Amino acid sequence: MSGDAEQQYFSDGISEDIITGLSRFKTLVILARHSSFQFRDTELSEQDIAAKLGVGYLVEGSVRKAGNRVRVSAQLIDAATGQHIWADRYDRELEDIFAVQDELTRSIVAVLPGRVQRDVADKVAHKPTENMKAYELLLRGKALRDGLNAADTAEARTLFKAALDIDPAYARVYMYLADTYVVDLWLGLADPDAPLHALEIARRGAALDNRDVYIQDQLGYAYLCASQWDQADAQFSKTLSLIVNEAESMAWCGYGFLLLGQHDKAADVVIEAMRLDPLHPPSLDWIMGQIYFFQGRYDDAVSKLIGEARLNSLADAFLASAYAHAGRRDDAQAALRVFIQHRREECSSRDLDPPEETVAALAGGFRSMWRNVDDWKKLVSGLRLAGLGDIAPDAR
Repeated sequence: MSGDAEQQYFSDGISEDIITGLSRFKTLVILARHSSFQFRDTELSEQDIAAKLGVGYLVEGSVRKAGNRVRVSAQLIDAATGQHIWADRYDRELEDIFAVQDELTRSIVAVLPGRVQRDVADKVAHKPTENMKAYELLLRGKALRDGLNAADTAEARTLFKAALDIDPAYARVYMYLADTYVVDLWLGLADPDAPLHALEIARRGAALDNRDVYIQDQLGYAYLCASQWDQADAQFSKTLSLIVNEAESMAWCGYGFLLLGQHDKAADVVIEAMRLDPLHPPSLDWIMGQIYFFQGRYDDAVSKLIGEARLNSLADAFLASAYAHAGRRDDAQAALRVFIQHRREECSSRDLDPPEETVAALAGGFRSMWRNVDDWKKLVSGLRLAGLGDIAPDAR
């Protein structure tokens, strides 16, 4: 409520931390961030929102940030009756924002009738950092990282490094920093030392906090990108066993299984994550589109990848290949042209020379992310059907 649109990340970050704190209680089912955030600016009534989400209670609130002061208001609503069960307001210096989050979560948990034992309020999440600047840098970086594209990933990495300069013991930042290298590896844009660098960073984060499922999830990807396939498999299975309601982390475990060649297991995990988060972010459709592709459900893959899930050139590649395997040649050729252009833009954003229009130059960088070489070959075979050759057109 500051009137500054750029401060949206601040209130979003507080809301997400409260959601994460509440999600740790197995007696509660907490809808994920993306589903709840869909109704942030809606005109719908509380009852209508609850009906669409399928929940019995709503927690809503506001943040007003001015100078070095912050006011957080929150209330708990019985969705069936619209009755306000609890409400409170907190005025604090920004340095006390984590105390506010703890108070909010304890208060909310304490008043959920018949759902939670009184003593669970003492189990609220630990504070991620005492430094407000590091926290803000994390939130800004995460907002960029969630786009899964080359330009934003590079900018996010700079912000995460700045956060660690301020607080070198901030475990969650190591997770996100490692993930920027993972995204680069997925997109074939990473330096040769990136796999081991990502693993070193992810291990440091896990050493600082071995209870955070998101950090555990990221460690699996670091193993995967270092081609330590068996360790990655074990790590994703371990992480999945720790997850209660964290739909996003669950979905990324599912993607890990897909990269390991376990297509049906990946589908089961991601479908469950989407059930927990019915209004999920585009990244889950990005994952599901790839799953459908490997299951041979090409039209379903297209339906997932054609919209907001077209986050990067990898999505373009799968879309073009799915069209081709489905026999939709004109669509495949059009999608291939977009893929080539997007791939060139990604390289340009990292000051790399434009790649030639060949399978090796444009799709060879994707090879390292798949344990099973046949998975990569299936993607590439569709690109060839769409018209991408092994020799650049100007060299023929």
